Amino acid sequence: MKLAIVIVNYKDEARTISYIKEEITKIRCPHRIVIVNNSATVESDNFLINNLDAVLITNITNKPVESQYYVISHAENLGFAKGNNLGAEFCYNHFPVTHFLFTNNDIRFLNNDLVERMIKKLDSLNNVGMIGPKVLGLEGENQSPEPYYPFWHRYFWMYWLSPFLSSSKKRKIFKLDYSQQAAEGIHYKIMGSFFIVNAADFKTCGMMDPNTFLFAEEIILSERLKSINKKAYYFPEVAILHEHGKTILQHFLATKYIKLQFKSESYYYRKYKGVSMLSIFLGRLSLNLYLKLKFTD
Repeated sequence: MKLAIVIVNYKDEARTISYIKEEITKIRCPHRIVIVNNSATVESDNFLINNLDAVLITNITNKPVESQYYVISHAENLGFAKGNNLGAEFCYNHFPVTHFLFTNNDIRFLNNDLVERMIKKLDSLNNVGMIGPKVLGLEGENQSPEPYYPFWHRYFWMYWLSPFLSSSKKRKIFKLDYSQQAAEGIHYKIMGSFFIVNAADFKTCGMMDPNTFLFAEEIILSERLKSINKKAYYFPEVAILHEHGKTILQHFLATKYIKLQFKSESYYYRKYKGVSMLSIFLGRLSLNLYLKLKFTD
């Protein structure tokens, strides 16, 4: 087992360092940690390097000094998919790697051995390429897995029917009720905040799609893995706590957040599910009208 852990940092060095020291250190199997420092500055690079005794990487093709911790400095904000791909490419270039753990920095482990158990389970399933744990929010709500939502279901009915439905009816119609734990097994989408992939499968399927920025990465990865006959697996025997959305909302207004989500998700629906450009256009009109009514006083 040769595990590489990739964390994309964006202007949140203190949280990333705390996460590594308080949670990642619970992982007992051999591993390397690669931090992709998006929108890097000299100060942020140095802060990460000094606090983690890490090696700075400015060119992923150059052979690095041996270390457990690496910081890849990148002046632009690559987003989630490109950032994780950059970290993975660095590992492929220089180290033998059998598994990748892609993780946010707003995670708390609820089982100290969850990574080892996830890898063991993944390796026992020949038709599975990625695996995710139970993901709980701060109020104890389940955040994973999710079913497939058709485009019009996602960007029309959800917005315009929701105000006229009771909470219980909305949860039932849109399958949003996570109060009951989903069954262990193959699901369409597992939460992208913390998951493990087989490194060979990840490379064969083309890694993450670089045309997204902050959303739809895990759904698209599920689609890409399907192209090589591999699936996503939900493994609720182990769990994490996820402070969902806090980091993103620190840097984006709610309206921009929703528009970024639509941009990535409409790309997914168009490329991977064959939704027409006309439907995308009408969905955008529906979204803009919804935002105008919701956020205009």
